[in-house]
Amino acid sequence: MLPLPSSSSRRPRTYFPSLPPNHNISSSQQTLQILRSRTRLTNLAVALLFLALSGSILLNLNYLFSGPSSSSSASRHNTQSRGRLKSHGQGISAQVQSHLELQKGWDDSATPAQLDSWIPLSIETTVERDVRYGELDHLIMVPGHAIWTGHDPDKIREDDDWVLEAMQRGGSIKTYVKHIERGVEELKADPKALLVFSGGATRPPPSPPLSEAVSYHNLAHALSLLPSTPLPPSSASAASTSDQINTKGQSSPLPLNLRAATEEYAMDSYQNLLFSIARFKEVTGVYPGRITVVGYGMKRRRFTNLHRAALNFPLSQFTYIGIDDEGDTSAHYAGELKYGFTPFVHSPSGCHPPLSIKRLVRNPFKRYHPYHISCPELWDLFEWCPDLGARSGKTKGGKNSGGGSDQVEKVMGEDEEGIKFPGMLPWTEGYDPLDSGNQGTVWDRERD
Repeated sequence: MLPLPSSSSRRPRTYFPSLPPNHNISSSQQTLQILRSRTRLTNLAVALLFLALSGSILLNLNYLFSGPSSSSSASRHNTQSRGRLKSHGQGISAQVQSHLELQKGWDDSATPAQLDSWIPLSIETTVERDVRYGELDHLIMVPGHAIWTGHDPDKIREDDDWVLEAMQRGGSIKTYVKHIERGVEELKADPKALLVFSGGATRPPPSPPLSEAVSYHNLAHALSLLPSTPLPPSSASAASTSDQINTKGQSSPLPLNLRAATEEYAMDSYQNLLFSIARFKEVTGVYPGRITVVGYGMKRRRFTNLHRAALNFPLSQFTYIGIDDEGDTSAHYAGELKYGFTPFVHSPSGCHPPLSIKRLVRNPFKRYHPYHISCPELWDLFEWCPDLGARSGKTKGGKNSGGGSDQVEKVMGEDEEGIKFPGMLPWTEGYDPLDSGNQGTVWDRERD
């Protein structure tokens, strides 16, 4: 007969035998004795696994938010610039190190300034500037209003050679030509100026994907306003042709045709001004110290009190030259106040309807502007979108667009300026590119 369980002589197995009760042990031995118990070992193993899992999750989150997909401004531009990494010896992540390794092949064809810039070397190494472009400081901007598709200069003033809106037919073309001619006159008068025709490919098919800016530039050449002159030597004595001499008899550092550029992405007047400043930086390597706009007289207040103010550009360095259509323009001014000026009062950067809808309609060829890359210090300005309620008042009836002049004046006085970008900009007084607290990102070449 098998013995009953209670009568079994087998002693229970002791995994970690205890010491006699009367034996004195140290505190460290007591701790080890507690940890050696079966339940304590299990809890300790679980705790260690949990710590390892937590560490892995944190490392993955850090990698995710420090990679190129991050929404922060640092990660938008490869986390750290090549120049800062090399000159300041900062620690870099494996991913940034990988980016630098991939770009090593460009080192042979890149200049020291290009190596230190934020611009991708695949783009930066395709740009070479004559040193005289860096001497230019005056932006002359002519905003586009239509697209010239013709070739015969004798037919420039005929509507059939233009892509026009219905309201632009019957006389507006003469004004566009006057804008171009006046822009060139201002260019001739200042050897330190760059003329920029601004305007994107805003008209849908059957219009060709031709920008307003390029068509204006083509028209200026067709009228022989910008003769094709090769780049002369840097010596001032080389300025011998008539188009290199301004009205005061001073020699121009560059011929007229090489001081005329196009900005082909703007879809409204705010972008005309902002993108032309960015284009000036692309061409010259510096930002303008003065700006002259040649456009419709009815848009003077919009450009001066709203767009210029929004960009915080100094009023003393800003000039607006207005040229209107011939005849009675009272209806034009009323339409400008209602459909042009007033919407920008409430949405200074044009990011809210109806202005944002206009941009959608005016981008039929799905084009992206490049200025986030070429002007990274303006990143925050490009993305600036103040709330509609940022301005204290509203038009009558609570609407944010439309209305007559009496409604607008309740929102903004005749000489009052619009909402301003709150951050620091390269042309703002006191701006320091070395100050890490400034808005946006700066090129290391700006430190020189």
